Amino acid sequence: MADATDTATVRTVLFRRYLTMIVPAAVLFGGWAACRQAGLAPVLDKALTDILGQVSFIGAIVLAVAVPLLYRARFVKSVAGRRSVAGDEFLAFQRTLLSLSLLAPYAAAVAYVAGASNFHFGGSFLAALYAAYYYFPSEKRVSQEMRLFRVTAEEDA
Repeated sequence: MADATDTATVRTVLFRRYLTMIVPAAVLFGGWAACRQAGLAPVLDKALTDILGQVSFIGAIVLAVAVPLLYRARFVKSVAGRRSVAGDEFLAFQRTLLSLSLLAPYAAAVAYVAGASNFHFGGSFLAALYAAYYYFPSEKRVSQEMRLFRVTAEEDA
């Protein structure tokens, strides 16, 4: 495995994961928009649309905010009292955190495909944008996180 204590390496790994998660959701949005414009998109039953809209609205918010927050709290608790965190352990945590949060765009895509109300789709989409923006693995964010957890090559006991 690559050196998980180097900021550039960690950022590269996380950026690849970011693209792997976000690009299919963007393609789904674009493809469905094209189908709608061409008149090829089926119209779902109103009751099903309402249920899917509500579920995707709540799901997107939970996936963008609550699940990453709880996962991060669990990780912080597991490394509490340590002087540092091993690079591989930190990278695994960041990859999972990114994967969890970037499920929110898929929930928003469900709302879009289902033809949910503007409120439910808008809320889902805003939650997805939040997840995509907040968890973007910028150099500044990655280095700050690595400093916060005091990432080292070997875990200190």
